[in-house]
Amino acid sequence: MGELIAFVTVKNALQAIEFYKDIFSAEIAQEITMLEDVPGMEKHTGKVGHATLKIGESKFFINDHLDEYPLEQGDFIQFVLDLETEDKLRTAFDQLKVDGEVVQELQEVFWGALFGSVKDKFGITWQIYYGHK
Repeated sequence: MGELIAFVTVKNALQAIEFYKDIFSAEIAQEITMLEDVPGMEKHTGKVGHATLKIGESKFFINDHLDEYPLEQGDFIQFVLDLETEDKLRTAFDQLKVDGEVVQELQEVFWGALFGSVKDKFGITWQIYYGHK
């Protein structure tokens, strides 16, 4: 199985990043993806689409909440799982959606992976992918 990563959605992610840097000496592990640089999301100037923060040996993803994509209680923290093979990805996706809800069907995404998202029968949202390039 691949690495399990918490994904945190907040209002004002840039401010939150600075906050966690100050408190925990968090480091930005990769370049921050701003939404205005993502095809189709150009109108969201100043909003973080994706950032990886490292605290010690651990890391988590963080991005900005957008009002046009409402989140319910419990959706502000999700789990991201990078799976080792496409077969494992498809099997996990199919099993998670039993009595759950598909948030995003499996598809090739702009960042070079096969990606899908499912809220399982316990209300936990999983973003799972294979093949990040």
